[in-house]
Amino acid sequence: MLIDVRDTSLYVDQRGAADAPPLLFLHGGPGSGSYDFLSFQGDRLAERLHVIGVDQRGIQQSASDTGPISEHLLIADFEALREALGLESWSILGHSFGGRLALRYAVQHPKTVSKVIFENPAWDVVLNTDTLMRAALPLLPEGAVAPAHEGAATRQMWDERIEFVRELGDRRMEIYLGPDTQDLELPADTAFSDEVHARATHFYEELASSGDFFESLLPLLAQVDQPALLIKGGHDPVTSPEEIARFQADVPKGTYYLEATAGHFAHAEAADAYTRLVTDFVLS
Repeated sequence: MLIDVRDTSLYVDQRGAADAPPLLFLHGGPGSGSYDFLSFQGDRLAERLHVIGVDQRGIQQSASDTGPISEHLLIADFEALREALGLESWSILGHSFGGRLALRYAVQHPKTVSKVIFENPAWDVVLNTDTLMRAALPLLPEGAVAPAHEGAATRQMWDERIEFVRELGDRRMEIYLGPDTQDLELPADTAFSDEVHARATHFYEELASSGDFFESLLPLLAQVDQPALLIKGGHDPVTSPEEIARFQADVPKGTYYLEATAGHFAHAEAADAYTRLVTDFVLS
């Protein structure tokens, strides 16, 4: 269903008992939408939780939106959605880029975010760009060289990252999946029209034009005072070892879990274990 939030309408998919502990899912991409995650985990998690999936403004089944996008704007949307749903607080789960949003949200609204879960998050663009490029390099023609970057993250660095991964062509998904799940297909790829998928381009362009997208969020980890769970796929090419180390060192109530067989999509590649892990954490 569409719910009016601030100056837009967000598509919200709610599953499970209304009186069960609420869990908000924040999708990645940027601009991927919540359809894939809910296809793999929505009904599973809803057996014991009140699952709330939201398409960020302008994405997938939310109202088309051509306005500005920033991480702070998206977090304001989530908080307005919580109020619209009449929830005093909720746990949040962010995948990939959604992990950035989850970290910001947990720090900015500690009284309304009770627990936070990160799945293969992208907290520092420089670090995870280096990790991603090193994962992609073996699949490229011999002699290919990853662009070198120094200093803070920039739009040029991000564009070079996108182009570098694009050179993989049909092999792009190989770096995101574990060796035993290379045949995994993402349902959203065929569930929506090209027009709907194209909305992600505006979302990405606006986001990449905002300064907050390139900020390293590692300093925020020390401000997370909620119970926090970091789920890392053993073959994930995004979250860097440095980011994991900072989480383990800086988050007082942090728990680290390695799903050794999975890649970037642990919620799909190790679905049963993922459901148990997330459910137990939220209910604990």
